[in-house]
Amino acid sequence: MSFLSGLRGMMGGRPQLSEKWNLPETDENLDELLNPDSGTQVIYKHSYNCAVCIFSKIKVEEVMEECSEEIGFHFVDVIKNRQVSGSIAAKTGVDHESPQVLVMKNGKVYWHASHSAIDKEQLKKAIQD
Repeated sequence: MSFLSGLRGMMGGRPQLSEKWNLPETDENLDELLNPDSGTQVIYKHSYNCAVCIFSKIKVEEVMEECSEEIGFHFVDVIKNRQVSGSIAAKTGVDHESPQVLVMKNGKVYWHASHSAIDKEQLKKAIQD
C-alpha cells in the first residue's frame, strides 16, 4: 500500500486489505489462533484513526509478503471489532495498544510490540525463530 493510500484511509475511506489477511471476528476465531497446535500466527491490531498505524501496517505487510503461507496473518480493526481486540488482551495477557503486533507460537505469545517499537527486522526474526 502506498503512503497516499494510507492517508486516504485516514480521511474516511478504508484502503483495500491484502487477501493474505485473515479477519478474526469472534472469540471462536481467536481460540483457533491460541490453540497449542496453531503454529506461528501474527496478530496485528490497527486503528484507521491513527497515523502511526499507517506506517506500522506497511511494515507488517512487507514482512507478510516475504513469509510462507504457513504463517497466518490476522488483521483486527480495533474500532470496528472492539470486542475481539479486548478478547486478545484478556486471552494473551498483553495489554491492548494500537498499533500492536503479536507473534504467537503454538498458542502462546512469543513476541509483541506496539507503536514505534514495531520494527520490520525484529518482526521477521520473531517469526523465523
